[in-house]
Amino acid sequence: MTKRINVLALICFGLISGVKAQTLNSPYSRYGIGNTLSNQNILTRAMGGVASAYGDYQTINFYNPASYGNLQTVTYDVGLELENLTIRSFNPVQKFSNASPIISNVNLGIPLKKNGGWGLVFGLRPNSRIGYKVLKSERLNFGSGATDSVSTLFEGNGGTQQVFLGTGFRIKRFTFGANLGYMFGSKDHSTRRIFINDSLLYAKSNSETKSNFYGFVVNAGAQYNAKLNNKYVLRMGAQATLQQNLKATRDVVRETYNYDANGAELRIDSVYAVAGQTGRVQLPLSYSAGFILDKSGQWQIGVEYAAAKWSKYRYFGETDQVQDSWEIRTGGQLIPKAGKSYWGSVAYRAGFNYGVDYIAADGDLKKFSFTFGAGLPMRRVTYTNQFSIINTSLEFGQRGTNASLVKENFVRFSVAFSMSDIWFIKRKYD
Repeated sequence: MTKRINVLALICFGLISGVKAQTLNSPYSRYGIGNTLSNQNILTRAMGGVASAYGDYQTINFYNPASYGNLQTVTYDVGLELENLTIRSFNPVQKFSNASPIISNVNLGIPLKKNGGWGLVFGLRPNSRIGYKVLKSERLNFGSGATDSVSTLFEGNGGTQQVFLGTGFRIKRFTFGANLGYMFGSKDHSTRRIFINDSLLYAKSNSETKSNFYGFVVNAGAQYNAKLNNKYVLRMGAQATLQQNLKATRDVVRETYNYDANGAELRIDSVYAVAGQTGRVQLPLSYSAGFILDKSGQWQIGVEYAAAKWSKYRYFGETDQVQDSWEIRTGGQLIPKAGKSYWGSVAYRAGFNYGVDYIAADGDLKKFSFTFGAGLPMRRVTYTNQFSIINTSLEFGQRGTNASLVKENFVRFSVAFSMSDIWFIKRKYD
């Protein structure tokens, strides 16, 4: 509990001194592997994250690799997102915003069997991000009326990425699939303190830990299509990512330093230093299950539950301020009049999700978001070989409450180009 208050509260109070702009600035990203990013494509994110049971002939749903068994067209999918994050502290009252663009996924899906039944997918996507830089200025009282001004800079950066190869196949109404991914990432946390005194010279201090980790992760899933009648199909799905141990190395230093004439850091002395220490980063088991009710491709609605055992997370054998997380998701899509007009062929999507975040530096960190989006055909419906789609998603969400030390509100706009048009189809001539 003491560590929890000392770290997050100091960062929170430091907001009053200002924050330098950067691609991400979230105090919560200090913990675990940082702020986890959505592990879904843009289509299902617009439906509130209902993805365990989703699958169609041209969508690369890498969240559940069982969906690859439905692929019938070679599809290239690339997603981009822009997030505006607003952070508020309530003691003292302060807020700031920053925007951060990223590439959310790059995937290629290939059907290995005519008319579907077996598919292959490979791609690249980010998993998490670490980014915060907060300057805290204060006066320390040493007793007997002695005080000094001190500036402390809390800074962190890093994150994780994953390349993966997956396959899925269909057996009657069942589909099964698995992804084999290679995850790699880094963490760099530092705390620098400078005493400001006009009569005494104090050495500047730096406490920093840098680490790199890498290893394989396995994700597997299954789906089942139950035909209720001529109009309705009930799709059920489940997926899980197994607990993994990644290899890791880290450098730790506790030092005093100064700057030379060129402004470069010059070490004065080190209290503790170790380089190339080996260890493990243990990532937890995560899973989800849900269903989607589909009426003849006109509309879909679904619900799912997701959870992760983050209490099992270990970093070089050490625990962190993290906890088991869970989330309830619901959403759907509507295609008003497919094939009748352009706007009638657009897929309109909406959803909602609510849960508890895995970061526990400030107790149970509640989170929720509302989602909206659309699937826009890239050509008119009269174009007979039209398959390519522009998928969009707009998410409004919150992490933390007014009772939290820090509350985060975000607006995230995402767009994906899912291209599987005639340039991927071999022409035949008579």
